[in-house]
Amino acid sequence: MKDTNVIKIILFLFLIFSVSFVSDIVLNDLSTHFNIIKSLQPYFKNQSIIKCAFDAGITVLIAVLINMFFSYLFFGFIIPDTNIRLVYFCILAFLIGYIIDIFIYKFNIFGNRLTKYYDEYGAGLWGAIAFVFAIMISYFISYFISYVISYSIEKYIL
Repeated sequence: MKDTNVIKIILFLFLIFSVSFVSDIVLNDLSTHFNIIKSLQPYFKNQSIIKCAFDAGITVLIAVLINMFFSYLFFGFIIPDTNIRLVYFCILAFLIGYIIDIFIYKFNIFGNRLTKYYDEYGAGLWGAIAFVFAIMISYFISYFISYVISYSIEKYIL
């Protein structure tokens, strides 16, 4: 594997963690301060906003590592580098995100804090959608970063 591929993988993993981290903070604010998605309030109650965001980042990081493994196994690539590969990666991510969200629900991974949420919205769909959202945002940010770096190298170094 080329060094640039390793760097792109590390960047993608850093971005997926960061997007999930920030998204969880936004969900925390929406549920606790704006009373939107009220069923998430028990999840965030008496928990540090940073700890919840960190837990979300780690959860999505684990899910994307699983997705990367199956993407390599089925499609021959670890992270998407074209739009069509992004589509394949996201279809796979939807399935994996759905299964992982059900796993989180069935095995009560976060205790009873998500019971009200799962009772209202169910397990699977919204977890899968959130997972795909994080992947797409991370992909486009990494694409932008790669573009800026390559443009800067061409313009100012070469």
